[in-house]
Amino acid sequence: MRRIYNILILIFLPNIGYAEPPEYPLFRDYVQYSSSVDAYSKMCVKNFQPDLAETELFELINLLNNKIQLNSEDIERLKEKYSRINTSTLTQLRRLGLDTEKRLCKNYLKVFERFDEKRNEKLNEITELIKE
Repeated sequence: MRRIYNILILIFLPNIGYAEPPEYPLFRDYVQYSSSVDAYSKMCVKNFQPDLAETELFELINLLNNKIQLNSEDIERLKEKYSRINTSTLTQLRRLGLDTEKRLCKNYLKVFERFDEKRNEKLNEITELIKE
């Protein structure tokens, strides 16, 4: 019984130690979808500027954050999430051969279009939240 109690404490300890703002999941999802779309664009869209896309994303988040008040730790976690997802998506796209066979990009366009739709949905949810 004591062993189970200790395991439960370890599982829930990170959640107890850090209470994220209720709006954070919306921003997290928005960053996640943006990062995936940006990775695809970097691999498949001619003249795409990934650094500019990332800069503009976080400028928008900072602008929206004026109403929400995420702290600097939350923003830093979002930046780390963006970087991790972007890197892993690029790695997966390379494994699929998109870096050498650009014609394969069209095979994955629908998937990333869905991600883009989800990203826009999350942005709309964030803007609705700010209007309240």
